[in-house]
Amino acid sequence: MALFFGKKKDGEARPATAPGTPPPASSTPGGPGPDAPPAAEIAGQFTPAPEKARRFFDHAKTVDEATNYEYAMQSWLNGLRFEPDSMTGVPGFFSSASKFLAETGGKKPPTKELSKSVSGKGDLDRYLLSLLEWAMRPTDPPLAVRAMESSAKLGLQETTYWIGERAFATVLRDKKVRKDLLIKVSDSFGKIGAWDKAVAAAEQALKVDPADGELGAQIRSMAAQATMSRGGYDKTGEQGGFRRNIRDADKQRMLEEQERVSKTDGTVDRLIAAATEEYQKRPGDLPTVDRYAKLLLERARPDDEEKAHALYAEAHAQTKQFRFRELAGEIRIRQSKRKLAELRRMLDAAPGDETVGRMHAQATQEHLELELGEFKLRVQAYPTDISRKFELGKRHFALGNHNEAIEFFQEAQADPRNRASALNYLGQSFLKIRWNDEAVDAFRRALEIRELSPEVQIEIRYGLMAALQEKAAEARDLAAAEESDRIASSIAVQQIGFRDIRLRRDSIKKLLAELRAPRPS
Repeated sequence: MALFFGKKKDGEARPATAPGTPPPASSTPGGPGPDAPPAAEIAGQFTPAPEKARRFFDHAKTVDEATNYEYAMQSWLNGLRFEPDSMTGVPGFFSSASKFLAETGGKKPPTKELSKSVSGKGDLDRYLLSLLEWAMRPTDPPLAVRAMESSAKLGLQETTYWIGERAFATVLRDKKVRKDLLIKVSDSFGKIGAWDKAVAAAEQALKVDPADGELGAQIRSMAAQATMSRGGYDKTGEQGGFRRNIRDADKQRMLEEQERVSKTDGTVDRLIAAATEEYQKRPGDLPTVDRYAKLLLERARPDDEEKAHALYAEAHAQTKQFRFRELAGEIRIRQSKRKLAELRRMLDAAPGDETVGRMHAQATQEHLELELGEFKLRVQAYPTDISRKFELGKRHFALGNHNEAIEFFQEAQADPRNRASALNYLGQSFLKIRWNDEAVDAFRRALEIRELSPEVQIEIRYGLMAALQEKAAEARDLAAAEESDRIASSIAVQQIGFRDIRLRRDSIKKLLAELRAPRPS
């Protein structure tokens, strides 16, 4: 394989690429290409070179689109050598890795050459190797935490935060949540100054071992650090720093009020006044912006949401951090939901009013389209986040875009948290486009999942019944009709008022009689 990390060994073959897809210009047989990092950088001391990284990232996108996912992974890692904190490269790498796992069923490991290319002894090598190992076993908590620790060790703030959110969730999803891993997550969040997240992880560790008094003390210390960091009180000795502020009774009261769960209107007004003043002094400070916007949303006066939206939009424009764009979009979704709820109340009060009915139908369509657009952006920003893909699939389904929805539900079924729902939606989507066999298969696989709640189980059984009925009617399949009839009867016995089960049972009985009737000679 023509590696982009150093010399090519004799006898190694270049990875297959899609026809017409050239390797990056930096891949020179027999030695490192002109863009290859020097030995000092390979050992862990890197100098960011975004333009060089972009060449690899662009090539990674090309070969990914050509479904050569392993080669795409190689290219993403090459680019990350030059820009290890790239929020294009890291999500892109995990997206290609996810597709590689799906294609191989998770049974084929990456080539030895790919693994060897990131097996150096430097911190950068360890970071890249940790990404590869975790990507190949995405549900493994220790590997997730190791990737976070490696990123934090290199001082990659946004990357560590991105990885950390996912590592934290991975640890919590494990059957036996490990205290030591949660503490490592907390420590890594602390290294990048994400104290709120550090506290949250430590609190989860304390739930695992409530008797750990030392950990409880550490949590209190981190919580104080989080408060100081949010308010700028950690600059001891500086003008406006901790010692001056701690003597300021008004500001101290503001800090205490901000930590309260329940606040009076007067308290919120005072907090917003203080946050406004702080924002005017430090308009580019992201924690200040975030705190100011959240307080505005908490007060929720008519113009507060618009101010908060403008704050998040400006923060996104300045930093290109998508989380601010997502927060701005969430405000628009909240406003749309409120409008829709009000029209729903008007329609309930006057069910025969055609004008209100049209307004409600139009608002519903606009709301669904708004959500679809927002979730498209979220999936583009976080291409490896399966939960966001599941939500995007639901929006496509609601709008009747069933072919598009199928693609996202197929990916979402890999997430244990959403597997049952994703398969249920997948079956419904196939049923909508009259792919009856595929619908039956999706519903059957959903019913194989253990520990389904009674509510979810009856929904899936109803879907299977409907799919079998459609299959029986279209293919004149007596066996499918008989199974559909058995399911309909069992649902009716269990819950006679479930949906339209009475009508369904009658129509299936009629279909069954038709299929069993002797054909005229």
